[in-house]
Amino acid sequence: MSDRKGTARRFVRSRSKELLGAVAVSALLVAGIGVSGASAQEMQDDTIRFATKSISPSLGRPEAGTASPSVYTLWPIYETLTRVSPEGDVTSLLATSWKNIDKTTWRFTLREGVKFQNGKAFTAKDVAGQIDYLINNDEAAGTVAYGTNQKQAHMVSARAIDDLTVEIKTESPVPELPRQMAGFWIPDIDAKNDLGLAAFSKAPIGTGPFKAVKFTGGVDGTVDYEAFAGAWRPAKVKRLKTIALPEAATRVTSILSGEIDISQGVSFDAIALLEAEGHGVDVAERPSVMGWRFMSVREDSPFHDKRVRQAANYAIDRNSISVNLLGGVSPPAGQCATRGTFGYNPDVKPYPYDPDKARALLAEAGYADGFDTEAMVLPGSFPADSEIYQFAAQQLTAVGIRVQLTQIQFPEWLDMWFGKKKGPEGGMGFSDIFQNSCHNFNAIPFDAYPNLSCQKDLPSHCDEEESALLTEAVEEFDTEKRRKLIQDLMVLNHENAPNLFFVDLVDMTGLSSRVRNFSNIIQRFSWSDITLEN
Repeated sequence: MSDRKGTARRFVRSRSKELLGAVAVSALLVAGIGVSGASAQEMQDDTIRFATKSISPSLGRPEAGTASPSVYTLWPIYETLTRVSPEGDVTSLLATSWKNIDKTTWRFTLREGVKFQNGKAFTAKDVAGQIDYLINNDEAAGTVAYGTNQKQAHMVSARAIDDLTVEIKTESPVPELPRQMAGFWIPDIDAKNDLGLAAFSKAPIGTGPFKAVKFTGGVDGTVDYEAFAGAWRPAKVKRLKTIALPEAATRVTSILSGEIDISQGVSFDAIALLEAEGHGVDVAERPSVMGWRFMSVREDSPFHDKRVRQAANYAIDRNSISVNLLGGVSPPAGQCATRGTFGYNPDVKPYPYDPDKARALLAEAGYADGFDTEAMVLPGSFPADSEIYQFAAQQLTAVGIRVQLTQIQFPEWLDMWFGKKKGPEGGMGFSDIFQNSCHNFNAIPFDAYPNLSCQKDLPSHCDEEESALLTEAVEEFDTEKRRKLIQDLMVLNHENAPNLFFVDLVDMTGLSSRVRNFSNIIQRFSWSDITLEN
């Protein structure tokens, strides 16, 4: 017992070194070098039991689920052309290489011998078909991947040159297209078209190590998977079961009771509880910033005034959040980029805690007596998020921004985000403050910024100077010039303060003592590598 407890503690405290090792191993695996996968006969006749906050609403729409927590349900099934390490390096996955033909044309060479879970060969036609679906099908409009891959990458067409070469054209220069492809999951588009979306959602087909065989949606949903023996990265355990457990505390107690092996999104306080019983917690860096967003485009909102948004930022004691609620694991944040992310600006510091300055700015903006407002939140998604949101509400209230917290569910959040549930002036239906962290899934702020700007179909914030700088950065092929443009964007956005950033996020995953070979690289769990010690 003492040895396991010590191992768990070292695992948590030495995570940065382990991440480097995990990235190196990952690079070997995706390149097809080194360790080979287990054969069907060598697979463990066992089940990995995984608990997450919620199940993706549809297993057949990977374009709709690239955000947490849906990503955890879909990654066992689907794969992407590339992947990105926490340090921002682009490595191969379904594509082995890529080259820029001209400023608006890219060609990707695909991996040989990859098959879909129905036995069909994976070819360039499948990549081109999914891109065509994202560009031209109304079903895809308004999904996460449409926003982060089609609109953001400005793709206008894709075609198969041969079975293993796909050519992608963009409307404007996109020097980071290979990085963008790390957020672009590829289903068997022929099966999806033949079956229809509803049927395909119940029997999705990808190239990943596990095939979904039973799907129950909803807040208490489950997904049963079986290992795909024909996978190019075959799983080492025969079965995987994903279970939705909305409460973080329940996900922890389920490990302690032996019902669950892996639990996504555990709290910092869970470390001591799990260690005491010989279990552990994986702490992984994540290129995302936890925060709230202000609906600054509404002219009748107090947050339409930049001074009010700045006041809210001065009202928050981020150091206290980091140290007292997260044990110093997550540092205070002040920009839409994390340390190590391409474009991070070390000169942009988090707003200091200064409640007197917050009150002065409110008075200057005409709110000396303060005002009432609402913040819509989804507790249970991030470590200590319930406590952080309550703390933030208390601190804002203390300076005169009287916040009422309203809990909503992820499907409701999605409906408002994509305009299915509209608010005043036909915009998103969120309150004037709503939970929306800055997620850079591919370790570059281009992932998040279109949704922070005028470029979003229903924007919450629109500043023409920011949008012009973003466009210039996106189209700049010179790496250092592009970095400088993004860093300038960080300065401008910090000044405009459309977000209330709290801390840089980490992923905290509870692990049963029987779990081996687990790693988490930017919310991609090592499903093909995990083994269980019985």
